[in-house]
Amino acid sequence: MAEAPASMFDRVVVILGIFERASGSLTLGQVSVRSGLPRSSAHRILQQLVNVRWLERVDNEYTLGLRMFELGSLVPQRARIGDVARPFIHELYSRTGNVVHLAMLDGGDVVYLDKLGGASANALPSRVGGRLPAHCTAVGKVLLAYSPRSVIERYLANGLRGRTTASIATERALETALQEIRNCGYAMESDEAVPGVGCIAAPIFEFGSVVAAVSVSGNRQVPRAEEMKHRVMWAAAEISRRSAVAPRPGAMGNLSAMFVADLPTVPSVAAGEGDMAHGDDEAPGSPRRAALAGPVPAPSLRQPMGA
Repeated sequence: MAEAPASMFDRVVVILGIFERASGSLTLGQVSVRSGLPRSSAHRILQQLVNVRWLERVDNEYTLGLRMFELGSLVPQRARIGDVARPFIHELYSRTGNVVHLAMLDGGDVVYLDKLGGASANALPSRVGGRLPAHCTAVGKVLLAYSPRSVIERYLANGLRGRTTASIATERALETALQEIRNCGYAMESDEAVPGVGCIAAPIFEFGSVVAAVSVSGNRQVPRAEEMKHRVMWAAAEISRRSAVAPRPGAMGNLSAMFVADLPTVPSVAAGEGDMAHGDDEAPGSPRRAALAGPVPAPSLRQPMGA
């Protein structure tokens, strides 16, 4: 049994954290055991959280309530990135038929902001608002690869907990993987998060800094990696360009467009692989170069995204 937190605030934080990590509903007994609180104390706090709609109760089980979702939707960066990315992740899904993720890095985990995939999405452990270890996912690895060195060092200091036997298990292996990602501009993983599932991800930049990542996941035996790579990189580059000129809370409109309008446009997804996979961050077609480019016309869901 966990050690019970002392203050009421700490107890509420612990209980909400338990629900954050849970994959579904929990009973009073489960909350009591996982929090280390007596059943009577846990029950009193759970009822208070139900009263303010932070939790919902159905029969004898509790789940996170709609008010938590309402609060989460107000987080400025999450909402803005999600709004900018939405048409592109929908197009990715419509063109590939595979599960599409939008995620951000938070400490040692990736947090999923959006997920599309129909019935096939149920086979994956990811969920909107859910977390997975960054080094076990393609979105997490690409986010780490383009993060400042200090972020990578803090991540390594916490150890590498794996999800499968294929998960990266050593610092040296992760460092090698991150360098390869920086060289080619995208990340891949196979069986590292879920056996039998592969994923390709590309970074989303805002003014030269990585802020999120987009990915396509599916059966790793489907031989479409080359096609998926270009589609995902195209989507990430377009989201980056749109994010750079999207209004931000407290920002002065689209003033940033003045500084980026004279840069080259993002290359078509049909462009040669040599440009798309160039190791130089400032080379034409590189993720960081694409992030600095100017605004583009609205995407058409009727036009193909490339090869």
